[in-house]
Amino acid sequence: MSKISCDACLDLIPLVRDNVASQDSRDLVLEHIDQCQSCREELERMTSIPQGVNDRRVLQKMKKQIFYGAFAIIIIGTLIGIGLSESSGMFYNIIIFPLVGGITYLVLNRKAIYFTIGLFIFSYIWTLIKYSIDSSFAKDSILNLLFAPTVLSSIYAALTLLGVIIAFLLKFAFRKEGKYEKDN
Repeated sequence: MSKISCDACLDLIPLVRDNVASQDSRDLVLEHIDQCQSCREELERMTSIPQGVNDRRVLQKMKKQIFYGAFAIIIIGTLIGIGLSESSGMFYNIIIFPLVGGITYLVLNRKAIYFTIGLFIFSYIWTLIKYSIDSSFAKDSILNLLFAPTVLSSIYAALTLLGVIIAFLLKFAFRKEGKYEKDN
């Protein structure tokens, strides 16, 4: 009989099939399947599966899913932050918007600045519409109506930009640290 059990052979078959097993493991599996019909059938079944997996396509699909997930987090975080502005939880924006900015930098890299500008515009329009509907300001003080959203939107954009800068500096520092460790 063979030197290894069927369970051990079944564990080694994928490694042999992918050409990552050592020569000794490969020899053990080949010796075992010469004597064991069920393990031979298992090897044939595994190798008959078409190897049409395109690693690049799988990687691109995973990157796309991560991008969409992160982008959803960015949008939801932004909406939560803007929604908290008129509540007692407004001070959580000091945490939320830098986090949104950091995630935005990780997803969009240098294009994160465009998100910061877009956030300013979106929050300005949102706040302007909200104040107009609420009639928070008197009709004769149109300057107050236009100025209040500017202040709030500037704060959001500044906090988001702070997160972008922090993420950039962290990425820069880790890249330098990696080069330093590689050199030493």
